[in-house]
Amino acid sequence: MGAGIAFVAARAGYSVELIEPDPASRERALARLRSDAARAGDESIAARITIREAIPQQTQASIAIEAVPERLDLKRVVFAALDAALTPDALLATNTSSLSVGDLAQDCEYPQRVLGLHFFNPPGAMKLVEIVAAEHTSDETLTRAHEFVQRIGKIAAECTDTPGFIVNRVARPFYLQAMRALDRGVASIEELDALARGVGFRLGPFELMDLIGMDVNLAVSESVYERLESERFAPQPMQRKLVAEGRLGRKTGSGFYTYEDGRHARLELALEARDDDDVLEEFVAVLGFGGVADALAEALSVHCERVQRVENDDMLDHLDPEATLVIDVGNGVDDRGEIIAELDRRLDPATMIFVDAYATDLAALAPRLSHADRVVGYGILGALEDQSAVEVVDADASGDEALALAQEIFEAIGKAVVLVEDRPGLFLGRVIGSIVNEAMIAVADDVASPDDIDRAMENGVNYPRGPIAWGTQIGGKRIARILKRLADAEGEEFAPHRSLWVLDAPPDDRSEGFEEEGAGPMNSLGIEPR
Repeated sequence: MGAGIAFVAARAGYSVELIEPDPASRERALARLRSDAARAGDESIAARITIREAIPQQTQASIAIEAVPERLDLKRVVFAALDAALTPDALLATNTSSLSVGDLAQDCEYPQRVLGLHFFNPPGAMKLVEIVAAEHTSDETLTRAHEFVQRIGKIAAECTDTPGFIVNRVARPFYLQAMRALDRGVASIEELDALARGVGFRLGPFELMDLIGMDVNLAVSESVYERLESERFAPQPMQRKLVAEGRLGRKTGSGFYTYEDGRHARLELALEARDDDDVLEEFVAVLGFGGVADALAEALSVHCERVQRVENDDMLDHLDPEATLVIDVGNGVDDRGEIIAELDRRLDPATMIFVDAYATDLAALAPRLSHADRVVGYGILGALEDQSAVEVVDADASGDEALALAQEIFEAIGKAVVLVEDRPGLFLGRVIGSIVNEAMIAVADDVASPDDIDRAMENGVNYPRGPIAWGTQIGGKRIARILKRLADAEGEEFAPHRSLWVLDAPPDDRSEGFEEEGAGPMNSLGIEPR
């Protein structure tokens, strides 16, 4: 990390002193810098870097960045030496990812110049730098830090000195909720990773934990958990077990996956090519409101004999009795049990029914139906076009014929199907909903602005979109419904935050809503948010 930060600074034209007391580490750093400079096609980069054995007693450096291991005692020793060596107007930064910047600043003579500059690994490739403001960090320091980050060609996201800063806090549910989903038997590791990639993540959560290193990922979770003391950050037993067994991921050859030559067996959700002239002998009625219902009807019109669009529940009498499949989209928020029960009474027993499993409790619905075997739950979380994979619920009551039709219908419109068990939030709803919720909590806790959070998650961990923008697309009430069901099953720590309502507000009203710390609970959902 230290060599990588030195490289990006030298690449931007800075003269750099890289300090490393260990001879073997110095040699590795020097070799890496030369290699990186050659790969960049500019050997003058390495020439601008001087490697020293120790911190000098005095230096004219305008900024010092500490990047030693995550031990508070070691960092304090380094900070004390740097604080004494630097001129009073120089900046003093830590690259810590989990420790308190304020704790490091407390013994410094000039705490106003101390801040966090959290780079992401590898620094040469990753775009983001989190600029962390401690309690005494001055505005001038922050301004100069932004100028530095801009000069080295990085993207800045500013945040306060809180556990995990932005990325390591908001990203926790991606890992922790994925492990909880695995523990609850939602689907296999390979299937859950494939679903995550199917909504735009470059790697699934288990692949990514293996890449980061199980020990590193666990240490960050433990640090955030110890400092925030919330069960939603609690490290999971399965990860502790892997670390205890030395199965740390790619670097040891096994973790959640087994690796050969750095590769693991990966589930690819491939689809057979379908000709537009290949039409399914189905008459589909799409019932519901909004963009997903419209997009489904449009996509199905290409591949089904007939498609009827029914836009509200008052029009059930207009539902064509010859429909062979009814896809109920609803409004994405309300449990559709009453409507599905009514459809079960009205429709021919051979007509299949698909229902949004994120909003509707399938287990509670099944006993109310005369033909529960024809009902299949599915999960489309946001925009249909952004999702290449769909969760289909392999519920106890759902028949094989209905499940086979679900696979055929969704594959016809270019969506791979992953069968999952009937658990609140399924997988994508649980994980993405929790990420959005954590982002909204972070805004309410004054960790960072909504723009900084989205910028950090897009550029720091390559999320397909920022969580607040993603939440706006999905809808605050829809996420609240998913998380309410999750909290009912697993505890109030996973309940929706009261500020989720802001995501459904007109853009001009959102800033005021954020400033009010999430006023306006969603009582129409029967939810008592945190």
